[in-house]
Amino acid sequence: MRGVSVVHPELPEKAVLTGVDWEVMAGDSWVITGLERSGKTLLLETAAGLHPFPVGEVRLFGKPVTGMEGDELAWVRRRMGLVFDGRGRLFTSQTVFENVALPLCYHGNRTLEEVTPEVWGWLERMQLESVADQMSGRIGRALARRVALARALVQKPEVLLIDNPMAGLDMEHARWWRGFLGKLLKGDPAMEDRPVTLVLATDSPRTLMGLGKRFAVTQAGHWHLVGDWSAFERSEDPAFQGLLHDEE
Repeated sequence: MRGVSVVHPELPEKAVLTGVDWEVMAGDSWVITGLERSGKTLLLETAAGLHPFPVGEVRLFGKPVTGMEGDELAWVRRRMGLVFDGRGRLFTSQTVFENVALPLCYHGNRTLEEVTPEVWGWLERMQLESVADQMSGRIGRALARRVALARALVQKPEVLLIDNPMAGLDMEHARWWRGFLGKLLKGDPAMEDRPVTLVLATDSPRTLMGLGKRFAVTQAGHWHLVGDWSAFERSEDPAFQGLLHDEE
């Protein structure tokens, strides 16, 4: 991103964030933090090519988003996985299995039967076999978020963006997420041993301090690159310190 203004698609005349200069390199792990409604979600969705932006330039894998369309845009988006906040925007009228299978069927023009081995492989990795046939709207929030992660990973993206992965999780589920994301950073066999580039947004930076190599903050409409965790902790900015102390 170069000089980007991030806006809400329904209020494009009012910028939520301005002057976003940001570069994510292969193998990076970023944590984007800030208060609620400070623009983190819109930033991730803009980075994924889902929202227009009135000012600046966004490039995905070296290609400018502006002007992309059709097969080219679909190809670039398939190289990125996005897990939305909360229940992950699953299709509640579909089963867990059908939700995870959807990207493979849609983008590959394949049937459910054809993708079954791949889908079951991911359900097993995510420890979701027991809920595979349940409607996604009927499972708990913590498991729904895990289903959304499986849906994002089933096409083996190079970049994974996750909005608030630890929010509201109990200790057991949070431990699972930390362990699984750590494997992705190192290069998991399920991803062909290729480390996944991670971008994680959170209201609570301490929950991700062992996963993020670089930190940035959304604050009062502005974008701040901070550095590593130690730089975050040493910062004298009261807003940054407030994000840390609010968790204690």
